[in-house]
Amino acid sequence: MHDTFFLTPITAVPLFLLLVFCGRGFRQNWKAQGPNWKLKSWAYGLPALAAFLALAFLPMEM
Repeated sequence: MHDTFFLTPITAVPLFLLLVFCGRGFRQNWKAQGPNWKLKSWAYGLPALAAFLALAFLPMEM
């Protein structure tokens, strides 16, 4: 059976950058705990989680 979902290097690089920048934003909001920090952390954490799961579990096509 042929996998229909796969990552190319062109799609993996933006996902990796999204993971890095959103993960950093999540960590900064969590440490600072300023106004609306929980909402901001969710806003950064969910895209970081989605990017991580895509990079971890989708096969890469070279």
